[in-house]
Amino acid sequence: MAKNVGRLFINLHRILGTVLSILFLMWFLSGMVMMYHTYPSLTMQQRMQHAESLQVSDSLCLPASAQSVAFESVAGRNVCLVKTMQGEMMLDARTGQRISELTPEELMSVASRWTSATPTLIETLQEIDVWLIGVMPFSDFPVYHYALNDGQGSELYLSSRTGRALQLTDSSSRFWAWVGAIPHWIYIKQLRATGRQPWTDVVLWLSGFGIFMVLTGLFVGIRSLWMSRRRGSLSPYARPLFRWHHLTGLCFGLFVLTWIFSGFMSLADAPQLLWPVHGGHSARDMEPDTLSVTHFHLSLAKVIAKDEVKRVELKELGGMPFYHVFTAIDDYLVDASAAEARREELSAGQCRNMVQAVHHAGVAVQATMLETYDDYYVSQKHSLPLPVCRVSVADADGSTYYINPKNGACRYYNHNRRAGKWMYTGLHALNTPFFVAHSACRRFILWLLLLGGTIVSLTGTILAFRYAKRLLFTHKTIRK
Repeated sequence: MAKNVGRLFINLHRILGTVLSILFLMWFLSGMVMMYHTYPSLTMQQRMQHAESLQVSDSLCLPASAQSVAFESVAGRNVCLVKTMQGEMMLDARTGQRISELTPEELMSVASRWTSATPTLIETLQEIDVWLIGVMPFSDFPVYHYALNDGQGSELYLSSRTGRALQLTDSSSRFWAWVGAIPHWIYIKQLRATGRQPWTDVVLWLSGFGIFMVLTGLFVGIRSLWMSRRRGSLSPYARPLFRWHHLTGLCFGLFVLTWIFSGFMSLADAPQLLWPVHGGHSARDMEPDTLSVTHFHLSLAKVIAKDEVKRVELKELGGMPFYHVFTAIDDYLVDASAAEARREELSAGQCRNMVQAVHHAGVAVQATMLETYDDYYVSQKHSLPLPVCRVSVADADGSTYYINPKNGACRYYNHNRRAGKWMYTGLHALNTPFFVAHSACRRFILWLLLLGGTIVSLTGTILAFRYAKRLLFTHKTIRK
């Protein structure tokens, strides 16, 4: 019986390895690249550096009601970007008239702000391409694709609806993405042509089968070690390739398992059977579903006149109206109920009151201003700003909010999300405060583990190729 079970696991591992080993090899090799280079994306700061400054005007029209409102200047005129239950739209900020699409001439003027040369229109896209996969610009088509002719191979993608820069790439970022993020994330545009779900399903199924393949390999490897130890050897395999695959699999198999599992968890939620969710809270709790536009008494003209403002968003935080102001180098809050424009930062008390307002009055809420990262508010690239206000709620979910006092941005964790964090970024990227503080140690460990995983996958790929070749040759011989 035990012999039959062992043979079953060997066959399962061999069959799954034949199909998936090349995929594992690709994941490990591209993972090395992604330690230093990822998929290109535009930050808000980059957009603001190339955006036009808002023009001072006393006639900026506020909509009667909306989920979100923002003001920018596009192609020489102030516009109002409005999101309602019916969808998103762009209005002329002076007249309130809807702008359905920008003209090619207006889009060219927007593109010109991104280069000192003269941009060239490459194509007008009606469907997603590989560099728009992470953006999913389904409401922005047609998307205008420009060459910026700056000597670096830079290419810019603009929304025809709003003129918003969707993506910026150059020769270097495209090269590293092709050998890093694109194969690692299986960014195939056909899988994302209609949305995220088809791609998610494919990645989850592949990594799910990969987890099972590694588990069968660990079973076979440990069983073979146990049997060979009785004969005074580490491995029963005499042939070098089999021996290398067996021994490196024993050394790095647990890492390979946790790495593939954590990759699976990048697209899956932690099981609620183990970490149930009770309240259904999220970071969106900090802002209302509909803005109370009448509460914004401070004139936008005063805000714009005080600084070289590129964008203004309307925000309500804890019932208090704020303008979220963006410049080329900074962003900050302005109290929209005051008589004059002045910068504001949220206090720990204000953050506590904001959270208390969305929870039961009897639930204990505690606010602490953090100057350093903790286990859940942490970033290897230090992209999360400090200080941050951590607001802990004594509810069944263990709700915790991290609120940026500078701009009101919020991140939310409960027991389920905390478990998911450890199962994804904790295992996959060693994203913890210790490794943020000791980045050289993190890089050494990741290189060691990734090289070990690569050797396991490479030897498995060669063995899989030989196995498939034997099967094919046997099949042809039988047919003859």
